Amino acid sequence: MAVILTFAKTVTGSNAADALAGGSIGLDLGQVVNGAYSPIQVQANNTGKQQVFLFHDAVVDPITNVVTYVSQYTGVYGGANSAASDITTLGNYGAADAGATKNNADGLSRGLHIDMDWQVADVNQFDYSREATGQKRIYGKSYTGKTGLSLANGFDLHADACSYWNGLSEVDATAPVTGKIGRSVDTVLGNRGHFMKRFYLHTSSSDGGVLQYDYVTAFSFTS
Repeated sequence: MAVILTFAKTVTGSNAADALAGGSIGLDLGQVVNGAYSPIQVQANNTGKQQVFLFHDAVVDPITNVVTYVSQYTGVYGGANSAASDITTLGNYGAADAGATKNNADGLSRGLHIDMDWQVADVNQFDYSREATGQKRIYGKSYTGKTGLSLANGFDLHADACSYWNGLSEVDATAPVTGKIGRSVDTVLGNRGHFMKRFYLHTSSSDGGVLQYDYVTAFSFTS
């Protein structure tokens, strides 16, 4: 029996269904300008991010080996170039990221960034120091060979992204494990993967228009 994974914008929501350029649905991170990031609130305060929640309907065992990666867009393309060129651009952005400031104050950050600590304070979220802990990753940047550009090179869901929704509030899983999301009643592993995403543009970026890609979550399960 297949396990169904939900990719939501809220802790109990349905699959993200933003209207995308071209006519497909998915997750829209919004408009970003050079030297900033999206979603953005107050750049000087490092505020603004897209929340993502992962949960599943398995009733016996947790899902394991949870990784995320990006690949060529398979929806109805509505970008500025082509699906093939967009995924190349996204990978190149990550590989060339030279930023050192979490809010892109130096104008050198670029590409798709993920922060996998659902409890991180705004002042610390997306900080480059968090790459050393595995909490932050940039798609296209190599971390001991893993770039987040394929299933084989996917980024593990960090243990700090695991939370438990008790029906009233979100609390920390008591003993979370990297790459695992428990079933609905699992307070130990947690029943949610909860992380944040941003898209950055460097100050001298010359690319314009809409950039589209598939954001993939892969996992193992016991049927």
